[in-house]
Amino acid sequence: MSEIPAIATAADYMRQGQAQLAAGASGPACIAFCQALDLEPRLAAAHYNLGAVLLMGGRAGDSLPGLMTAAMLQPGHAQITIALARSILENGERARAASLLAQASRAQPENEALREAAAQCPTGPDAPADLDGFASRVSAGEGNARFAEAAALLTAGQLDSAFAKAAALVWVAPQSVAVWMLLAEISRARGRGEYAEFCVRRALAITPSDGQVWALLARLVAEAEGRLAEAERIWARVLQLEPLNPDLIAEAAAFHDQSLDPGPMLALLETARADGVDFNRADLLDALARALFRAGRLDEAQTMILQALDRPGDPDQIRSRQFTLGAIADKRGRYHEAHTAFLAGNRLRETVWEEEGPCDHTMITRRIESLHRRLKAEIGSGHSAVSDADAGPGNIAFLIGFPRSGTTLLDTILRSHSRVRIVEEQRVLSDALRQVVDGMSGDESNFTDDWLDRLDASDPAELRATYLDQMARYAGEALDPDRVYIDKLPLNMNWAPMIHKILPRAVFILAGRNPLDVATSNLFQDFKPNNAMLNLTSLARIDRLYDLSFSLWRDFDAWRRPRVANVSYEALVDDLEASVTPVMRQLGLEFEPAQARFFETARQRGRINTPSANQVTQALYKTSRERWRNYAFALDGEDSVHLRSWAQRQGYAIA
Repeated sequence: MSEIPAIATAADYMRQGQAQLAAGASGPACIAFCQALDLEPRLAAAHYNLGAVLLMGGRAGDSLPGLMTAAMLQPGHAQITIALARSILENGERARAASLLAQASRAQPENEALREAAAQCPTGPDAPADLDGFASRVSAGEGNARFAEAAALLTAGQLDSAFAKAAALVWVAPQSVAVWMLLAEISRARGRGEYAEFCVRRALAITPSDGQVWALLARLVAEAEGRLAEAERIWARVLQLEPLNPDLIAEAAAFHDQSLDPGPMLALLETARADGVDFNRADLLDALARALFRAGRLDEAQTMILQALDRPGDPDQIRSRQFTLGAIADKRGRYHEAHTAFLAGNRLRETVWEEEGPCDHTMITRRIESLHRRLKAEIGSGHSAVSDADAGPGNIAFLIGFPRSGTTLLDTILRSHSRVRIVEEQRVLSDALRQVVDGMSGDESNFTDDWLDRLDASDPAELRATYLDQMARYAGEALDPDRVYIDKLPLNMNWAPMIHKILPRAVFILAGRNPLDVATSNLFQDFKPNNAMLNLTSLARIDRLYDLSFSLWRDFDAWRRPRVANVSYEALVDDLEASVTPVMRQLGLEFEPAQARFFETARQRGRINTPSANQVTQALYKTSRERWRNYAFALDGEDSVHLRSWAQRQGYAIA
């Protein structure tokens, strides 16, 4: 879904949403209704419109929070009641739908529409006796026990089971803020951020002045494609509700840390300090250190981060501070100090998130190995898995490469073209694959070879249609044959054989960069921990992931001969137009002058959700080339042997 520009009132957003619906743009319409709810969280019409659009779009499960909320805000409204009953029915709960309609019809016996609906969905003789409308009557003790069980499953990482338990609770306690917040957190963990947002909006309709609920909404909107300006407005509301809450101030500062302009983050923290918020807290000192660092005030930043490290904190908090310390030392040219700090931060990340936490970096490497074995078997058979090389559209491309290879820079240059639409680092592919073959979580935490077996056996036409539906959903528009849609997710390079099987006419835009620069850059990034990013916490892990990824790519490229546009970071910074023009022609387009002014596009975006944000907001510069030489003392051991080998194969000097 793409963002609609900020408008003055909720009524304006409602009109905008109706206009988008009339134009057939349901995604932008949903955003408009959500933005109306940002201003008036108990606006029944917005909840109803949101639910109705989802229901008519075949998303009955997603429609339920909005329609339940509309019914709560306008009890007895026949049209809303009938829509809610249809949603419940399409969610497989016929007895609940019948009970709701029967109850509404008894309350309004003169309403013909309700009578007809109740007659079409009558209560049966075996209807559960505990139903009160659509809700189930259970004791408070039993409801609390079910809630505790769902919460425990979430903590244990058993997300599918947790979701099933929490989803059942909405029938037991439909007006419990805690239930809807739990369901939102589980959905977010499962990669269902949009549904999580709908759950939070229902919670806000129940308790519209709860700053913690607004904060969860701000997080979810910030994670959605193209809605950062809206998230900024929601964070402003959070701080209006709880202006002296240090936890929320720290989190709002972390949000502003994504801004291309460090000013708002620094202003927020300095205002909080002036207002009497206790800054004798490591998280606020860390945030202030980052803001000062970004503003170029390195001495003050150093003082703040050392004060933060002097204070107690859990290992994950200390991890973050070590990365801040490392960034400051690197900027000051103290490379051994920086290296020591980055290693300490990465080691803590492994401890907290893998040794003692839910992540397993080998899920990713085992999947790559399995995909490579399958490709080798295909090569050995002499028969390509692509049955129809002309199937599917030719206006889909994938921007791929090892993390920190220049994909964000390329993204910004490419999106500056008038006919290019980029979906940045969203789960378009994985959502499509999981929709056809269920059983895979968002982070592949339950990866199995059986899942890949079932995926291999799936109809490529079904996978293709599902992928294109997901791309349209994330792009927020019906796919236009006159535009090029680029799915940017660097490590999708390891899904290349499957992508090519589904979309044989797709273009792969492969970003390349000196592997030693790639390795050092990854080692020094405080990535959000997940299974994939836990492969970037040491040179040994980076070395292995790089070798697995490029070995698979090398064999895939040699065997399948897909449409590929290679772009090296070094060539790009030497001559942008000469490097990008062949890519554009591979996409069926011509280079546009605006692409040379990509940094203007980046600044207009306001925020970029990757560590490359600062680099892509200025004209090309060459200081990131050969930066690995500052850390050559760490790059001559066995833990980087494959990186050095690939660097030589790719023509880079490493002596």
